[in-house]
Amino acid sequence: MLFKKIITLSLNPVADITCYVENFEPGGDIMVESELYDAAGKAVDVSRVLQSYGIANTALIVAGEENSKRYFNRLKDENVSTRVIYTEGRLRESINIVDPKGRSVRLVRKSPRLTSRAINELEIALSEEIEPATLVVVAGAMPEGVTDDIFCEICSFIRENGGSIALDTKSATLENIAKIQPWVIKPNYAELCALVGHELNGLEEVVCAAKRLAGLGIRHVLVSLSAEGALYTDGEVTYKADVPELSEIKSTIGAGDAALAGFIIAHDYKYDLKRSLQLAAAFGTASCLVEGTNPPRRISVAMINNQVKVYEI
Repeated sequence: MLFKKIITLSLNPVADITCYVENFEPGGDIMVESELYDAAGKAVDVSRVLQSYGIANTALIVAGEENSKRYFNRLKDENVSTRVIYTEGRLRESINIVDPKGRSVRLVRKSPRLTSRAINELEIALSEEIEPATLVVVAGAMPEGVTDDIFCEICSFIRENGGSIALDTKSATLENIAKIQPWVIKPNYAELCALVGHELNGLEEVVCAAKRLAGLGIRHVLVSLSAEGALYTDGEVTYKADVPELSEIKSTIGAGDAALAGFIIAHDYKYDLKRSLQLAAAFGTASCLVEGTNPPRRISVAMINNQVKVYEI
């Protein structure tokens, strides 16, 4: 096994609440026919997928305490191991309202501001949890109170204590990434465009942008491209994964998180780079077949994995 221990770090967790309604029109009362509640957030999503595949990990979560009981009960139901640092305020909520026609609107509440006390407690927890050959998945947007400098300090603290970083956040800049030098980074297309500062037109430009990231000292660059599949480069070899078209998509939320988890699982299985990309793409695609941010089903991953085409470009 490449890593002896895996920690996922969530500074901005979210309760994903999907409300299914019969009639989605403004004005009057709208009755909720059914509801799906998921304990989510990008890092937590990775933890849930890893746990569903029997990969031991600990979700280190900084969360508002007021409305967190249901959230952590949900993670307990899924046997996700957690270490929690509570802060004042409410845990962030994302409320998605969906009608039978597939129309939806998403309401996202703000997260609590992280205090210096919470950040100090976080560093203590990291120093206690990290040991040599530990992978720390740093994922999700940074909340208020976490500046660029603090973000880099947290990542440097992880590295100094012997940890490697898997990075998936839109809060990072190229300058920050060059300092952090993660083991793997997983932007999606929009995040990759934001990192390089311009729209990327066509696969060739996406490849150039991904190689630019690899040139900053990142060992693995994994780019999720939605229905177009995924791309991998380490700066020397570049692979593209094409995925099958899905006849039905239930939710795309968390697909990128599942892809990152799949990449980590592939390394736990000691797959080569080509097979690692294939499995990552299968995980991301299979996650679209389940509601909410639930982990993809094993049978779906297996079936899609057989259909993913990976080739060098």
